[in-house]
Amino acid sequence: MSRPSCNLGYGQAFSLVELLVVMAIIGLLAVITVPAMSSLMQSSDLTRGGQLVADQVNLGRQTASSQNTVVELRFIKIAGRKGYAAAQLWRPDDSGQMIPSRRIVTLPQSVTIADNSLSSAMTDLASGTMTVGGASTAYRALQIRPSGEITPIVAMSNLVFTVIPEVFADKQDMPANYFMVQINPVTGIPLVYRP
Repeated sequence: MSRPSCNLGYGQAFSLVELLVVMAIIGLLAVITVPAMSSLMQSSDLTRGGQLVADQVNLGRQTASSQNTVVELRFIKIAGRKGYAAAQLWRPDDSGQMIPSRRIVTLPQSVTIADNSLSSAMTDLASGTMTVGGASTAYRALQIRPSGEITPIVAMSNLVFTVIPEVFADKQDMPANYFMVQINPVTGIPLVYRP
């Protein structure tokens, strides 16, 4: 009985140099694509965060109109995050006390609503504290009437909320990438701007 012969010639394997060249190319591609992917992910988070704010305004308008009551939209600070990172709709109960109408919705982790001159509406809104997860936290609120009118009444140019990357939350300059939601104070219709 003969044994099968192994005919492995030199041309069937990769050399160490070839493997190193391939690994260097893969490393170079990773170095080039990671910043682009990071920027793309942040842009996606900005879009989702800004759209979440606009959706909450629209949902507040619909709720106020359908229930013929004043609805309060609260922008909530979250522990460990900068700016206002969540929103929640509230409505009055039968006794007139404000109760949550919807669950708290949180912006994506990398973005926040600016708490400075970039969100000019924040200075005009009523402020208060509420309990979230057993801890007291600050919020700012606007009210949406059944007609769509926003209270407190401010100029449209001042009813602006800017969603920015959280790393820019302490800066007063507008970052290159942002999502701005401007609310018409008479109709309550949100307008969105994106560079």
